[in-house]
Amino acid sequence: MPLLSNIDASALGHRRDESNAVAAKVPLVHVDAIAIDLISNPPHEIPTYATGGKTANTARTEGLLGLGPSAYFYAGRAHPKFGSTAFAFPADCENGHTGSATPFDSGGLLREPPQQPPLKLRLHPTDGESERVEFGKTSVLALDAWRKAFGIFLAAFFDSDKDYWVKKPKGLDPEGMIELNDDWRAWTFEIRFGEGHSVFGRAAWCADEMVMSHLRRLSDAEPIPVPGDPPTPLDRFFAGPPSLEPAGTPQFCQRLEEWVRRLIAT
Repeated sequence: MPLLSNIDASALGHRRDESNAVAAKVPLVHVDAIAIDLISNPPHEIPTYATGGKTANTARTEGLLGLGPSAYFYAGRAHPKFGSTAFAFPADCENGHTGSATPFDSGGLLREPPQQPPLKLRLHPTDGESERVEFGKTSVLALDAWRKAFGIFLAAFFDSDKDYWVKKPKGLDPEGMIELNDDWRAWTFEIRFGEGHSVFGRAAWCADEMVMSHLRRLSDAEPIPVPGDPPTPLDRFFAGPPSLEPAGTPQFCQRLEEWVRRLIAT
């Protein structure tokens, strides 16, 4: 993998042990614009492109990199660009899934010409699509290997594991992914599942005021349950971990990341 190709993991000392512990439990975070539909309607899953909800650029990137239709998550980080509700899933949510990961947001790597990809790179002989495709392919990690790589990354590029959430990595990489970019998606691990993932399995979640208000209205409009009937999807969802902000907040991503950081500090 290019980002870690020149790192001597054996020289990282005590930082390696600390970072491995963080990597082992960091949750996967997904931000979605259609959370109300995901909660209310079958199959109640974070979807892959094959089941809807992703852009044409995502499908093209998946095809060029050989990834297949995927459901997308970040390692412990939430970006408001992608919607109005943030979900965090525990580390064991990967069990039973196929998938892969990259140490950057794959969606920023490629754009259909003549559009320019948002992620800046320094590739040879030119920074063309073929070079970017090759860079992307060589950066792909197996789903069961990304946490080990993430631990090495934290130890090598940050003085403290908490800096992953608040600072730019301190090191330089040969292709300039860190050096040339300021958006944290250039160095945040992206994890992909080849299958949808149930929203009922979240460990924490937070949404903006509009989503919370809409969910309350839907819940209030449901008929009085008949004893013995199975719970409705909304009842099942609300029986799980409550929203970190019951009234909702425009800072829903920040609020969820605060929860993540408290989790890994324990």
